[in-house]
Amino acid sequence: MQGSIASSTSHLQSESRWNSVWRMLSIVILLWVLAQFVVLIAAGFLDGDLDGDFGPFDGALLIAGTFCSAPLVALLLYMRRPNLEHLIIAEPDVAGQHVHALPNARILQTPVPTVVRQFIIRSRHQLRVPIAKHMWMLFLGGVIISSIAFAPLLLDSTNIGFILLALFVAIPAWLVGFSTPVFAWWSFSSSKFHLSTTRQQGEAMLIAGMLSTFPAIIINSFIAPGAVLFLSGGQASTTLIENITVVVSAPIGEEICKALAVWSLAGMIDSKKRGFQVGFTVGLGFALLENLQYILFSLFAGEIMAFSYGLTSVVRGIGSIPGHAMWTACSGYAIGHMLEQSRPKQRIPEFGNMNLVDPRNPTASTQNNKLYQDVQTPFFNNRSNIELPTSLPVMLCIAILGHAFWNGSSVFVSTIALGLDPLLGLFIDLTWIVTLIALLWTFGRYVIAAAMDSQ
Repeated sequence: MQGSIASSTSHLQSESRWNSVWRMLSIVILLWVLAQFVVLIAAGFLDGDLDGDFGPFDGALLIAGTFCSAPLVALLLYMRRPNLEHLIIAEPDVAGQHVHALPNARILQTPVPTVVRQFIIRSRHQLRVPIAKHMWMLFLGGVIISSIAFAPLLLDSTNIGFILLALFVAIPAWLVGFSTPVFAWWSFSSSKFHLSTTRQQGEAMLIAGMLSTFPAIIINSFIAPGAVLFLSGGQASTTLIENITVVVSAPIGEEICKALAVWSLAGMIDSKKRGFQVGFTVGLGFALLENLQYILFSLFAGEIMAFSYGLTSVVRGIGSIPGHAMWTACSGYAIGHMLEQSRPKQRIPEFGNMNLVDPRNPTASTQNNKLYQDVQTPFFNNRSNIELPTSLPVMLCIAILGHAFWNGSSVFVSTIALGLDPLLGLFIDLTWIVTLIALLWTFGRYVIAAAMDSQ
């Protein structure tokens, strides 16, 4: 007798597209708090008196940071525990039975004699995130409404009613401003790349990017300033240290940290295209935690909060966030090529090629269904005749140089604008920001097309 009957039951119920968003939102806030204690640990090792140069060692900071970090790490591990499913396979067997007792007082009845085998397996649910345009609508609507709520402070920053309104709106504005553009780009990449990705994989990529901010923070906060002061004999000015950190340390340190985060996910990379997707998502994870802090700081701008919050949210949402994603995607593409060459026969199975049945909807097979709703983004739908480099050093240098050009040119233009009339300086700053975003989107248009055309 041929054939078998398979059933999979999960403790997870049918999930909303928003579930992964809420999980990632809670995890990024947890990691942001954890990052503050990681900074204490690093300070204890590298700069106990917090004066910018190396030393002395401070055991109290080290112990305090470690003690406060421990419960947060435990909570993170708990939140990232694997989701398991109970798989039941009933195979026809003349010596079998028609009725089988299952756990939780359930009974399986089969039309033919069967033998039952049971397994506990990791959940393989597909990644489902909200549609990108819905996230962009939420982002733009939230930023506009929040900015309007903050605007009365421009008229009178001492009015109690205006202050209470701003405080009431501040937390929702912060959540919408730092997170929704990242999730919109996450949705875009999940649909655009047409690669089957499980929820565990998609979330792991984003979390790896968040974690890569930890060593980057240490490099930018302690190692780079300490090195500059050491090499200058302690004579470097604060402005010089800040500029070197932004223009040199941040691009090099951050891109290397993000590339290492991509490499840590080598087990799920089997091609250049998959490496590009993983790199893109890791970059988004990095931007998510970084953006949290930038948007938070923009809310402490006093009476100009409406302008500070609105401009910071929009510029980072359409510029800095996809910038982080694109630079890391370049490194991921090269890493994908290396892994593809080292294990050409080890391919990650695509769920789209399997005839799987969802136990919650047995009539729906995934074999001929689109796993993702395609995002209609004509700007990114062009084809490219360029061939991307596959050398990791070359692609990492492209990522670093692109990042450095963005940061360095912004610092240069802002320095020039400071010596001009305030309105003229603001106009120059905004013009250059628009130029950078246009350059990034043009670059991204052709790079994404080339990556998607790769085999």
